[in-house]
Parts: sequence; C-alpha cells; structure tokens
Amino acid sequence: MRTSRLLVGLGAAACLVLATPSAMAARGHQPAFLAAPVTTLDLELNDAAGSTTAVDSSGFGHDGAIGSHVKMNGSTATIDRHPPDAGIYYGAAHLIMIDDAPDASLDPGTGNFTVEFRFRSTVKFGNVIQKGQATAVGGQVKFQQPGGYMSCMFKSPNGQASIKSSIFTSDGAWHTIRCERTPTQVTLYVDGVFNKRIKHTTSNINNTKPWTIGGKFDCDTSNPNTGADSCDYWAGEMDWVKFTKG
Repeated sequence: MRTSRLLVGLGAAACLVLATPSAMAARGHQPAFLAAPVTTLDLELNDAAGSTTAVDSSGFGHDGAIGSHVKMNGSTATIDRHPPDAGIYYGAAHLIMIDDAPDASLDPGTGNFTVEFRFRSTVKFGNVIQKGQATAVGGQVKFQQPGGYMSCMFKSPNGQASIKSSIFTSDGAWHTIRCERTPTQVTLYVDGVFNKRIKHTTSNINNTKPWTIGGKFDCDTSNPNTGADSCDYWAGEMDWVKFTKG
C-alpha cells in the first residue's frame, strides 16, 4: 500500500537537497557533515515477493537485508509474531537489517536527524526500529510500542530524550510516525500532526551497530549473560521507512 508522505516541521525542507549523493561524493564531501537536509535512507519496501534485499531509493546505497520471516508482496513488508515468552532467538531471520554507514550518514551525530515511517499493527509490544541497544558505545535510537503507544528515544552517552505518543497506534490502522531530533529537543508527529515535544540535550549519537526493523539482533534468550532477556520482536506491516539528516 503506497501513500504520499507528509512533510512537516523541521524536515519540510528535506526535498530541497542541494546536490545528489553521487555529486557530493565526486567533490569529496562526506554527507554526514552537510548542513542542508538530505535523505540518507529511503526504503519503499515495495520489493517483490521473495526478495532478500530492501532497496534504498535515497541514492546512498544503504540497502537492507530482508530476513526469511519477513514477507514482501511488492507493496509492503509483513513481519510475523513471536511471543516474548517463547524464548527463541531468531536473529536476522525476523528482521530487516541495514548496516552501519562508515560516513556516519545513518547516525544522528550532533545535528538534526529525522526518522519517519508508515506502519500498522495490533501488537502492543515490541521494538519497531532501532540502532544500538542500551549499553551500546556511542548511544542508541529506538522506536517501540509499549502498551500500544509508539515512542521514540534518542540516547547519547551524555543525555537522553524520549517521547511516548498520546495516541493509541496499535489499532490495526495505518499510521505515519515522524520523530525529529535536534541537539536540544525531540519532537513527535503522528499522522502529520504535532503530538509531543521534549526539550533535552542529547549530544553526539554515533554507534557502529546496524539499524534493525522488527526487533533486536544482539540478543539470545537462551543465555541471559550474552544479551537481553527478550529480543522484543515486533509484528506488523511496514509501508516505508525514511531518514533525513542535516
């Protein structure tokens, strides 16, 4: 299912990119240092059934690896349900994983960074999208749905800003989530409408972990000494995912 994206708030200028990624690379510039907003990840998730790669349309080549539990239908990605008490580690099979970028184009760093996605789900649990975990060197970004309300968190070694939606988002309807992080605040929009803002300095966020859609990767419920006691697997349907930096 495709839909037009809503450009609101800080990221409204994201379409006014000054140069293409290839042109920037040719001039020797690193996209992580640009002040102008640039789309650094654009997964439309309209890959054909049976696809093992989620193609990045941003021009940066940040393709994602599609796990065997994720079903593509040419329009959306559907991730199946695994109860937390099952105690089974599925690893990359349950996830869409995007490798870390050496140029830091997929990390918030110290500047503005926006994560936006469209989804639907009836599960009141799970880590929907994240990069890094609680103890990750360099900080963490996480979207989860405790009690059925989407939340976004940006955490650095020196500060944390977290917002939980006031709107129930696990009702089976399509919702667009947009979370905008600046050095001093985090703002949440739900379905194109301002929902909440928290003013908090988060400083530099830059880790070497992959982005994951559908839960955690670094976990093993069979051995609590090597990972989290739950992989926090999420279930639902994802229409698209987009990151904007700068």
